[in-house]
Amino acid sequence: MKAALFALLLFAQPTRAGWADYSSLVVADKTAAGSPSAGAIRITYLGVNGYQLEAGAHALLIDPYFTRVSLWRAAFNRPIVPNSGRISAGLSHVHQRVDAVLVTHAHFDHLLDVPQVMERTGAQLVADESAANLVQALGVAPVKCSVVNPGNRKRIGPWKISVLAAQHDRVIGSTPPYPGIVSRPATPPVKPSDWKLGRPLAFVIEANNQRIYIDSGGVPDDPPPALEKIDLAILGVALPDSRRRFVSAARALRPRYILPSHQDDFFVPFKRGFTFGRLTNFPQVLRMHDGGELPGRLILLDYFRPWTIR
Repeated sequence: MKAALFALLLFAQPTRAGWADYSSLVVADKTAAGSPSAGAIRITYLGVNGYQLEAGAHALLIDPYFTRVSLWRAAFNRPIVPNSGRISAGLSHVHQRVDAVLVTHAHFDHLLDVPQVMERTGAQLVADESAANLVQALGVAPVKCSVVNPGNRKRIGPWKISVLAAQHDRVIGSTPPYPGIVSRPATPPVKPSDWKLGRPLAFVIEANNQRIYIDSGGVPDDPPPALEKIDLAILGVALPDSRRRFVSAARALRPRYILPSHQDDFFVPFKRGFTFGRLTNFPQVLRMHDGGELPGRLILLDYFRPWTIR
């Protein structure tokens, strides 16, 4: 399975298109100065499935990943380390102090940078046991880690966080990449395969009377549950499985806005600008949304350009 996955990543035809063909869907505030207005949440896209949410003077991060390991290292399972310079550049776009980092699952493109992000922003971690154990193996104090499971609810500052079960897309075969549970802090992770999936989670985050749902993808027979009043649904659509569940997810959630996520080529640096990943297919997502007359306005965000939900 690994060899087939590597070949698929390496030889899949890359698409170099960016947002230019879809500029009418890209939303952004005219200015990012100051705190978001009262009764609103401001959201900033950080790449991959990473976001900053702001409510007043408070901030929450989800899946922050700035290092952007090369395709060669990922495909051949070579040792990977956080890139401190790229993390610094990414964090220049977010609050200096962050209430918490939420992690949807423990793969490296969601968790690799989190220990440094926590150290630099003072954030606590909210994630499953695998993610908590992996960052603790890298020196994060257990007291900074809040292990959550589906059905849990937490209150952190102004944020009300509900935890839901989720699944991860398959790439090759019947299982997702790098499955497994990390049940205790042990040897620090070194290679991409050491960052085990863990138990994928989705979150509903509420503040200022706005409610945001976020996951990083899923499988066709596992749409989200019907939830009350979702203002923004952030739905991972990186891979075929999650695209096949896109219609059922949108119909279940019935949000005011739908933001397709996890679409960029996260093996290349930010300085190259947004380009779609090798296995993505945004035209298909757009056709499903428009052809299915789905609830919710379809929107896109560009890197580090905040947008306020009102």
